[in-house]
Amino acid sequence: MTQKPRIPDPETRARSVARMREACRKLDLVTVQLDELIAMVEADLRRQRLARVQGKSQVDTPLPKGEGILGALRVPSAAASLR
Repeated sequence: MTQKPRIPDPETRARSVARMREACRKLDLVTVQLDELIAMVEADLRRQRLARVQGKSQVDTPLPKGEGILGALRVPSAAASLR
């Protein structure tokens, strides 16, 4: 009918706990990186608004390749560490 759950041996439990801790560590790392990205975007939006309010809008001038917020972002390496 219904099977009783089997408690794994201590070695299996230790491996499972270690894997879960590593997964949590990696998720914490990605969370910190996303928090940094959000802070960068918010700072850039504040600068753009200030420039617009002051009448010195430089928003329309494109940044050189690799510069700006997305040029500094290194999220793909963090995403790769989750694999």
